[in-house]
Amino acid sequence: MAKRFNTVSLDAMIDKHIGKPGTERREAFENELRIDLLGHAIKQGGGLLCVTG
Repeated sequence: MAKRFNTVSLDAMIDKHIGKPGTERREAFENELRIDLLGHAIKQGGGLLCVTG
C-alpha cells in the first residue's frame, strides 16, 4: 500500500520550526522576510519609478 502524506499549512510549519507569532525568533524572521520582499519589489519595479533629485 502506498504511503500517505499529511498535508500541513505553511503557517503550521512556520509555527513549528520558527516559533509562534509574538516570539522574538518569529518577529525577527518576519522582519527579515518583509525586508527581502521589499527589496525584491524595488528591483522589479525600479524602472517604473521616476526619481528626481
